[in-house]
Order: sequence, then C-alpha cells, then structure tokens
Amino acid sequence: MAGFYVVSWALVLFYAVLAVGALWMAFGAPGPMSSPTPLFAAAFGLPAVLAILRALLTAGRAPEPRKGTVRVGRKESPELWETVTELAEAVGAPVPTEIRLTLDVNASVSEDTRSGLRVAGRRMEIGVPLLAGLRADEVRAVLCHELGHYARRHTRFAATVYRGSAALHAARAGIADAAVRNPVVAMYSGLHFRVLGAYAWLYDAVSLAVRRRQEFEADAAAARVAGPEAMASALTSVHVVGAAWADFRERFLDPMAGRGRTPDDPMRAFAAMLTDTEYGEALEEWRREQPEPRRTRLDSHPPTEARLAALAVLTVAGSGAGTGPRPGAGLCGEPLPEGVWRALLRPLGGRGPGQPWEEWLDDAVEVQAIGAAEDLRAPLALLGSAPEPSLDGVLGLLEAGRGAELTGALAATDWGTRQWGAQGTAKRAVGVLVGQALVTAGRASWSVRWASPGVLVTYDEEAREAAELSRVALTDRDAAARLRFQLVLCGANVTVPLERTGRVSRLRVPGPPREDGRRVGGDKRAVSIGGFVAAVVVGLVFFSTQFEEERPPSPVPTRTVEPWQPPSPVPTGPGVPGRPWDPLPRPDCEPGEIPAGGGCYTIEPVLPTSLLTPLPSPPASGP
Repeated sequence: MAGFYVVSWALVLFYAVLAVGALWMAFGAPGPMSSPTPLFAAAFGLPAVLAILRALLTAGRAPEPRKGTVRVGRKESPELWETVTELAEAVGAPVPTEIRLTLDVNASVSEDTRSGLRVAGRRMEIGVPLLAGLRADEVRAVLCHELGHYARRHTRFAATVYRGSAALHAARAGIADAAVRNPVVAMYSGLHFRVLGAYAWLYDAVSLAVRRRQEFEADAAAARVAGPEAMASALTSVHVVGAAWADFRERFLDPMAGRGRTPDDPMRAFAAMLTDTEYGEALEEWRREQPEPRRTRLDSHPPTEARLAALAVLTVAGSGAGTGPRPGAGLCGEPLPEGVWRALLRPLGGRGPGQPWEEWLDDAVEVQAIGAAEDLRAPLALLGSAPEPSLDGVLGLLEAGRGAELTGALAATDWGTRQWGAQGTAKRAVGVLVGQALVTAGRASWSVRWASPGVLVTYDEEAREAAELSRVALTDRDAAARLRFQLVLCGANVTVPLERTGRVSRLRVPGPPREDGRRVGGDKRAVSIGGFVAAVVVGLVFFSTQFEEERPPSPVPTRTVEPWQPPSPVPTGPGVPGRPWDPLPRPDCEPGEIPAGGGCYTIEPVLPTSLLTPLPSPPASGP
C-alpha cells in the first residue's frame, strides 16, 4: 500500500511540474514557444492524472456491499443464522455481524477494519445457488471454509490489500477508458498507464501469493469440522453448479425477467433442473469433458488439484470430521421470504410478486418458442419473404418445394443457438411454428425439457395430426398443403406475424431506459467535443505566442526632448513695458579682434600665426 501511494503521487507530481513548465513557457518566457508539445502534454495528460487521483481518494475507504446482494436478518432466515452460528463456534471463529445473499455461485467473507486494527463489522455473502445445488455436507464445508478465514484472521488486512489492488486496476481502467475515447489522450498517457501496470503486476504477484497460502489454511480448518471428503467434494461440485446456474439463467431466468416475469422461488425450479435424470447425465458428461481452466501466478486461488492433494493428506492422516456438527444436520433449506427474492431479482428486471414457479416454467418454455419464431426473420429474409413473415409464408415455401433452400438459410444464420445453445434444424423450425400456432389456438401446450427444447403436448386428435404433418411437411408438398388445412381446422391463425403469437408474447419487453441512453451518448459526445475544444485552445495559445512582440527585460524611463525653436525678437528701447532685461552693448573691435561677452579679443592667442599668413599668389601662366 505504501508503494501504491508513492508511485501514484510521483506520477501526479510529475504531471504538475510538466503543466507548470508548459504554462510558464506559454506566458512567462521572454521568447515565443518553439513547439506546442508541452501544452498538448499538459492538456491531454489531465484525464490520466484525474483517474489516479480518483483511485487515491477511494483506496482508503471501507468496502461497501456489492450490488445485487440482499441482507437477511435472524427473523427472515432463522435456520440459516443458526447454522452459521453453530459452525462458527465449531471452527473457532467470530460470528458474522451481517449475512447477505447473492445470485452468484460463490461465498465470501470480509471485515470492515481501520488499518487492520479495529473491526467495525464482519460480513458474509452466500450465493443462493449453492444452497440449492450442493448437498448438505458440501454446503457446511463451504461455510466452514469461509469461517476459517475469520479464525485465522485472514480478513484483518485483506480488505486493505484488496482496496490497494482495486485502486490500481481502477486507475489503469480509467486511463484506458479515456485513451479509447480520445487517441491524443492515449499518446500522452502512456507513461502513467505503463508505470501503474508494472506496479499493479508486482502488487498482485506479491499479495496473491499470500492469499493462495491462506486458501490452503482455510481448507484445513473446514476439513477439521466438516470432513476432508465433504470439502473435496464441495471443491469439485461448485464448478458444476456454476455451469448449471449459468445455463438456467441464460435459458429461463433472464429472458423471463426481461419480460417482467419472475418465479416466487427460483431455487425450487433450479433444484428441479439439477435433479432431472436426463440433465444430470448431461452435467456429468460436461464435468468429465471440461478441464479446469489454466491458472496463472496472478490467480487468487490455487489450482483445484493442489487443494485436493492437500485434503487427501488430511484424509490419510485420519482427521475425519472432528468433533464438529454432523454433516447434513441443520442445513438451511427453508424457503426465503418473497421480499428477499423480489430484491434479488429486481436488477434482472423483475417487477411485482413472483409467479408460482411451475406456471412460470411453462411460460418460460413458451418464451423460448416465441423467441425461436422471431429469429426466423433473418433466414426468411434471405429467401425474399414478406416484410412481416408469418406461418402462412413458411407454408407457401414448403408447398413450392423450397424446403432445401429453407434448410440452407437456417444454417447460414445459425438459427436456434440463442435459445438452445446448438444450431436448430429446418424440421425443428417448422415444428416450433406449428406448435406455437396450436398453443395460441388453445389446442396444445409446451412442456419443459431441461436437457433439450420443450416438447409439444397436444390436447385432441386434430392437433395431434397437425403436429405429425409438421414432421414431414419439409420434404412433402402434399403434406404441407394438408397441414395448412389442418391448422385452419384447429382454429389457428396462420397469417399472424411471427413475433405476435402466443399469450406470453404480449408481455412487455422493457428496453434500456431512454435517459440512460441519452446520458451515455451525451458522455461520448462530451468527450469528443471536449477533446476538440482542448486541441483548439492549445493551438490558439501556441499561435498567440508566435505573433507577440519581444518584451524588454526591464522598463527604462525615457525623457522627452522638445525640438529647438529660434527665440522670438525682443523689443528694445526705453520705456518698453515688460522687457525683462537689456541687451549687452556691442563693442567696436579693431581688425584682428572678435567681440565676445561685451569685449574684444584678438585672434592670435586662439589660432596659430601660420594660419593667419596670407597664401602666396599662384604663378602666372602663359606668355
């Protein structure tokens, strides 16, 4: 932390000296500036210095709770608090003063300290997906691991160290952001960016080495209470639960929350997905095929293989579960209050009370079908469809024998990947369109399949026959014609545009707030306009110094001399009024004398005698 402040303030002072020197050259130097480079360095290096100053001001502040977390008290979740308190006593750690829930697949602890001495509060964050995706003993092992950081006092200086790393990376990010918006800023902020980058690398390399050692110590503390086997199983299961939760959010939770629909208990739906046999097999296959991501020296956690090897040594040594609570006892499995879920899902776009999760799942599958139907706009546009494509247009293509063209257009646009993670076929596209038309007509419904797209469930024979015709209509023109008739018989409207099918499609899809869009656009325009104005101002200041007259080093007072004028004639004679003085009488001098001062002086004392001798006459010439 001391090095962080030294490096940052050194860069700030370097810029201050540069700016003062540029201003003196522009306004204080006796001669004109030879180059505008110092002015440009002072003007366009300012964003980098401001980013460093922001990092310096925020580095000493106590960490605030992350966005997207919700605080739960003992009254709202008594079983969770009881479990954490019990495990804290077993590990030998202080009980957290605050527990927060988050939708991230993670758990963490932190302390609000003042220079690592006085503890103002202890905060524990628990990812709700872990409570639904892990076994009871695995959940307890994860909680014991986090409490082990408290027991070993790892969090006493962790907040200070983390703030230093965050401040360094925030300063570099601020410089990079300003450089991306203005290339001239990038030219004059490279020194600050490289110096901070080099020190941030050194800072993380030193501090993260300590944090990796602390992870081994926390694993050992958790193994003594929950057991080495439970801790090892939790390490491998967390990655699987994280992958499953990402799939659940991408396919179900986020699209429905974007339409304003959230379940009353998302963890019940997530647990139903994890316990599905077909999905469990796919998840196990993913676990075998997906290797652990390669780690670098700047990772805060050691490799999982190293941690498992350390736990295996504890198992061989016979540490067992210790005297702590029995694994699986007292798991916090109570349903969370609706207000907690509403607060957790609000950042995703959820509004109002949650829908019963079983009904919510059915609507989520229908949203997938509607999204797949809307995505058919792009491939149909390649085939020259109408501006508002519909099922009627697709049936027309099949009746014209253009099924192969439809297959190629779907492959070219990668249709189906957004909904199911894999490219869809033309047969599936026709089935989705026909199925959604039957659902809109009230003759069928969609049923969720966790490891594959939803399955259409028909209510009567006529709808079942239409579903069977959709499977062969791609290659059979007669089947396509019979399918059109069968859909009309079922009461389906084949002329409705693709994005207006189904009950769920009428839900409003909120877009980004207009004011945010105006603000973002305004920021970009302000940055570009500000850079242009700064360049113009620097140019004007530089050129003004080129036409400025050379100033003398010190002002010298000058005396004004009036031109000589002959005196006006003074009247003479007695009785002349106002005559200030009488003129001296002019003496009568002899030859060889000159008058001066009222007397006569001979010339000889002044001029040599030789000059007074008359010159001889020139000789006469001629006869």
